[in-house]
Amino acid sequence: MKKFFQFLFQVKQYKGLVILHFVCYILTAIFTVASIPAIIPLFEMLFRNGEVKENPPATLQSLSDYFQYGKYQFTEWLNQHDKIDSVFIICIVIASIFFFKNLFKYLAVYFITPVRANLIRNTRHRLFSKMMDLPLSFFSEEKKGDLIARMTSDVSELEFTLINSMESLVKDPLIILGSLIFMLYTSIELTFFVLILLLITAFIIGGISRTLRKKSVNAQREFGELIALLEESLGGLRVIKVFGSESYVKSRFSNILNRYKNELVAINRRRELASPLSEFLGILIVCILLWYGAKQVFFNQLDASTFLAFLYAFFNVIDPSKSLSAAYFNIYKGMAALERIDHIIDIPIELKDQPGAEELKEFKHEIRFENVSFGYPNQSELVLNNINLTIRKGETVAIVGSSGSGKSTLVDLIARFHDLIYGTIYIDGHNLKNIKIQNVRELMGMVTQEPILFNDSIRRNIEFSNHEFPEDELMNVLSLSYSNDFVLQDGRNLESNIGDRGSKLSGGQRQRLTIARALLRNPQILILDEATSALDSASETIIQAAMENILKNRTAIVIAHRLSTIKKADQIIVLKEGRIVEQGRHEDLIRMNGEYCNFVELQSLT
Repeated sequence: MKKFFQFLFQVKQYKGLVILHFVCYILTAIFTVASIPAIIPLFEMLFRNGEVKENPPATLQSLSDYFQYGKYQFTEWLNQHDKIDSVFIICIVIASIFFFKNLFKYLAVYFITPVRANLIRNTRHRLFSKMMDLPLSFFSEEKKGDLIARMTSDVSELEFTLINSMESLVKDPLIILGSLIFMLYTSIELTFFVLILLLITAFIIGGISRTLRKKSVNAQREFGELIALLEESLGGLRVIKVFGSESYVKSRFSNILNRYKNELVAINRRRELASPLSEFLGILIVCILLWYGAKQVFFNQLDASTFLAFLYAFFNVIDPSKSLSAAYFNIYKGMAALERIDHIIDIPIELKDQPGAEELKEFKHEIRFENVSFGYPNQSELVLNNINLTIRKGETVAIVGSSGSGKSTLVDLIARFHDLIYGTIYIDGHNLKNIKIQNVRELMGMVTQEPILFNDSIRRNIEFSNHEFPEDELMNVLSLSYSNDFVLQDGRNLESNIGDRGSKLSGGQRQRLTIARALLRNPQILILDEATSALDSASETIIQAAMENILKNRTAIVIAHRLSTIKKADQIIVLKEGRIVEQGRHEDLIRMNGEYCNFVELQSLT
């Protein structure tokens, strides 16, 4: 419950609306309780054929005396009117009380609605912001579908359980308290009798609700698995169909779906048990109360009209008690969703700016690796081992090696996607760890092996920021990346949508757009991570021509499987099992007849 109250503590920033919400519900409770004694004169007129009697208090020393005196004055005033007029007046009073009760009840909801919406909005914003701030290594351990489920279904669960329970936690205790005060005023003995029965009821309902939390955690986890499989299946639909694996994927989906269904059935059965069980127990209490109260009426220990008002007060306790029991169930169910959300939000961000981090606005001289070693968490072997390397400004440095040799990891370290385990990377003599991360990444542009585009216009995919660029500047980078031919054909323009992940474009066209995006930033350091490896020969030729344009007078780090793209590099680094085994220009490495030469021979470039 501690996390629940920590979550609700966020409402302090909306204290004005929350105060109004509380005030309105206090007034709702007051008018609810006021409706109880208001019906007593009506009962007395019916039982006594229009005559209402009330004795004045002997003294006016307590709140009870003043309440008694008010009743006496009201009955005296009623007795001055005709029976029908008196009934009419009582009906007007009762109607007015219920009008104000419901008016303030609506106003309470009216004031709290934006608070609820903002809590959900803030939760989603915090969750998304945290996901954007987490290092890439985190996402290699998590399923995207499960993260999407936390953002969608888990936050929705908060809205329909915890936040809806807020109103019950405010309104219902006030109404119960007010009704109990009237009941105590009417008969302490009867009220004490009722409270014992209510405690027994609460114990029975509480025992059922305690099992909900574990069930809810299981259900949310299964839903995350469901979304993860859905996301993977839609992304790999081509592979599923070509291998004829539809039945296999359907079977996996069906198994998870059945487990999720079973958890939901168990949860809903327990949750839905709260209302009928509390209603039955409430009626059972009423029956016992009728028997016990009737004895007091028969022995003239209590007026019949007062006893009926006591019963009405008790019914005002039953309904909010049912709401509270449902809220109690919902809180336990919502706590499971809150725990899954907090699991992400509470992850410490280890990759962050050091205290007093330096600003670096320009790359002037060199990037230097000194005895750099790195390994991923939960992996015993190092990916990079004792790397010593210097990349000078204006150079094109190529990195080659077999899959798993550490090429992408090396450039990821320059962009500080990970922090080093051993050694140091320097940019112009500044330790990379002591430079602001944002400054480091502002110096760089990157083109990845898989062209990553978004379901938006060509313009927004190239700009990819809040800053809007002039059209002539956009057309210039499109021209340099050999993209203007397809952007302006077939009725397209800069505002044309390219579909989900650029599905309306070919692979080569998508890659050229990512090059245009990198160029628009005019990066001082350009990283090309196997930018042509997934392309056909025709597309590769176009991309290579575009790359020759963009590499001029620019520091570039090129990772390539296809060695034809790096023959003109100023420096070629050959990696093997995380170590630099060869280093030099293309011609020099060929003469060495070593690892690089083997790569070249395999690709028939000699």
